[in-house]
Amino acid sequence: MQSEMHPELAKLSFLLGRWEGLGVAGYPDTEEFQFTQVIEFTHDGHPHLNYRSQVWRVNEDGSRGEPVTSESGYWRVRTGKAAQQEDPDQPPIHVEVLISHPEGYSEVYLGTVFAHRVELHTDVVVRTETGLPAAASHRLYGLFGDNRETLGYAWDLAANSKELQPYMSAQLQRVDRKS
Repeated sequence: MQSEMHPELAKLSFLLGRWEGLGVAGYPDTEEFQFTQVIEFTHDGHPHLNYRSQVWRVNEDGSRGEPVTSESGYWRVRTGKAAQQEDPDQPPIHVEVLISHPEGYSEVYLGTVFAHRVELHTDVVVRTETGLPAAASHRLYGLFGDNRETLGYAWDLAANSKELQPYMSAQLQRVDRKS
């Protein structure tokens, strides 16, 4: 039986579902490549979205290839006074996102939601002793298309002593609204 969505999640409900599509990734010292991706946003009645992403290389024949990475986490909405920042010139923080990576690091993002778009900036990045030396990230997620049927996203990453720069981007189609 599907749980009722927590009312605080209404602002993020446009993300719910399973999304699949193609993207491109590249970073200094790494050859650019195409990938296929599945992102799932689900809820369980609690005041957060569950998030999971899996990425595979695309083979020369267009089929799904070897796994590249995955990530999972939670998206939480900030409401009322918790959304306001001390500096009135700064936009409110609408969402807190926690994402963990098998490469040995986790990110905490703060972000804003406007219509069908979410912009996230890392607040904190922590890593294990042997984890990828990631220092910062910026992500943008948004719906576009005539019927807002495509989820586009871009991820900028600062890692391996490099400045923040484009890392991955994709266009995904919703394949399942159940969540």
